[in-house]
Amino acid sequence: MTKFFLTSLVLGTLSVAAAADANAWTRWATATGPRGTSHVTAMGSCANGSCTRSVTRTGPAGNTYTRTGTVSR
Repeated sequence: MTKFFLTSLVLGTLSVAAAADANAWTRWATATGPRGTSHVTAMGSCANGSCTRSVTRTGPAGNTYTRTGTVSR
């Protein structure tokens, strides 16, 4: 349940914040749960019909992973 809450909180924050500027953006969030604190940083930009994004997450145990993606029309 806590994992669902933290994920929803982070995704909701990033979704609302990303709508403010579609060309280039950076967002971050921190959530604290019973196992510790997690951090999320997301960056993205759009140019010439292509949009890219990169999301880095660090869990309470210090494990970090990054996901990147590109969409073109």
